[in-house]
Amino acid sequence: MEKLNAKVGDNIQGDAWGLNNFYAIESDSGYKDSSYPGCQFRYTDKYDNHIGVNIVTTGKPRWNGYRYQSRCKIEVVGDGKPSTIFGGLLYHRAIRYNGAVLTSLDDII
Repeated sequence: MEKLNAKVGDNIQGDAWGLNNFYAIESDSGYKDSSYPGCQFRYTDKYDNHIGVNIVTTGKPRWNGYRYQSRCKIEVVGDGKPSTIFGGLLYHRAIRYNGAVLTSLDDII
């Protein structure tokens, strides 16, 4: 299986965020200005902050016993400050494989 891009509805989890701290990827409004370069996506954290992120998939999807996941690089886009970049997991809501949409391991067995 080849690397997959992040999509709205997938979930992300930073390596240092803890076991149950993962967030749904939301669409971005497209806002940019002189101090904020814009971002691909947003997520809402547990404090109701809307965080702008860019996500680059760095690994192929694997089945983790519950859903497909890939390693990824998460860039929290800085607003007038440098961005923060760290590793994490991208949990795919569904993937396409050989023309079929897979949401669980049962779909390919």
